[in-house]
Amino acid sequence: MIYCIIPARKGSKRLKEKNMFPLNGKPLIEYTIDEVLQSKYIPKKNIFVNSDWDELLEFASNKGIKTLKRPDYLGGDKIWTQDVIDHTISKLGLKPDDIIVICQANSPQITSKVLDKCIEMLIENELWQVHTVGNDMINNGAIQIIKCFVSSHQGKVNYNGVVITDWVDVHTLQDIKYLEK
Repeated sequence: MIYCIIPARKGSKRLKEKNMFPLNGKPLIEYTIDEVLQSKYIPKKNIFVNSDWDELLEFASNKGIKTLKRPDYLGGDKIWTQDVIDHTISKLGLKPDDIIVICQANSPQITSKVLDKCIEMLIENELWQVHTVGNDMINNGAIQIIKCFVSSHQGKVNYNGVVITDWVDVHTLQDIKYLEK
């Protein structure tokens, strides 16, 4: 089964409440949600937003997306996304061979076409993990797709794939202005 998790906490040091910050009049997270909803592989019933922010959870719920309120200990700026993913896996009772699609709320350039390309790469090549990278080949964090067992795997993770994009992860007002051009 394929599941999508969109982690989106409230706090942000550089751009206050960035996951709901408007880009061309639309909250950043809405771009991600809209594209995930267009994926041909992810059932709507398997899309979840995990957040510590009630307003964002209500927004996602109003878009028909299931929500998970994360506990306070997973809400700080020193929390790794992996801890949030592990919490979600546990809450949903996912199986080792389930596929988890992790999409960042602050990556408004995500497209369903690239999302589906990543899923197809993982399945067709029997990979453990696929993620997007920038033209510089550095992981941009926009999309990460893993087999569920990878979340708890000890040691080096093999069988990886990458898809190159030229997307901007939004972290500052300058990023917003760049994307609004």
